[in-house]
Amino acid sequence: MTQTAARPRVIDIVRRLGPCVELVSRDPNFHDISVGLYLKGQVLTFWTFSTVPGAQVRIRQIRDRATSLAGMVPAPGTHDQARFNCQDTHRKALRFMAAEAVEKPPERPIPSGAISTKDNKTRLTFIATPNIDGGRWTYTVTTEGDAAPPLPQMRIKAVVGGFMRYGDCQRVAEDKFAFPCSARHDELARLLISYARNVSAVEEMLAAQELAGQMTTQTLGFAQS
Repeated sequence: MTQTAARPRVIDIVRRLGPCVELVSRDPNFHDISVGLYLKGQVLTFWTFSTVPGAQVRIRQIRDRATSLAGMVPAPGTHDQARFNCQDTHRKALRFMAAEAVEKPPERPIPSGAISTKDNKTRLTFIATPNIDGGRWTYTVTTEGDAAPPLPQMRIKAVVGGFMRYGDCQRVAEDKFAFPCSARHDELARLLISYARNVSAVEEMLAAQELAGQMTTQTLGFAQS
């Protein structure tokens, strides 16, 4: 009688890869598999327990897309691991990176160019510009478009607050923020700016995601934060 290889146990995966720090409960682009992000030290691993044919190819595609979205670097010789060069893990931003890498169509272009987004509450456009400031990289948020004072200043302050909430950034001034590692992270800033502009809507989205995945997280070694 032919024996099949035993599927890996959750406890073994957690011991090898670290706890699951983020979970996308359904990949709409590949058989609705779930994809977990496991963190050990500074190394992030993209993993699925699915054994559907092609799953590992899909994991490589997700890893590669995530590294481009967040400015990470692939771990040499792997198809599923990456890390940030700055030695930080940027935990808060990982959920947005995961959602973009897994849930959005894989053929969707990776954003590039100016770090900007249109405001969904006004006719303003937000722009975040990097500058070296006292040995660390900071980002100054400005606006383009028509709006009477003090609305632009109020919206800029709110956007900086969004970066603090979703990127664990530090407020340098009302219109300026820096990532906690003090390094330059244009890709992360570009990824987060559309979330930072509207905290209330994003909170509703995150609550819905957590509700959808709450049963699954209990079985994947999910790290409580």
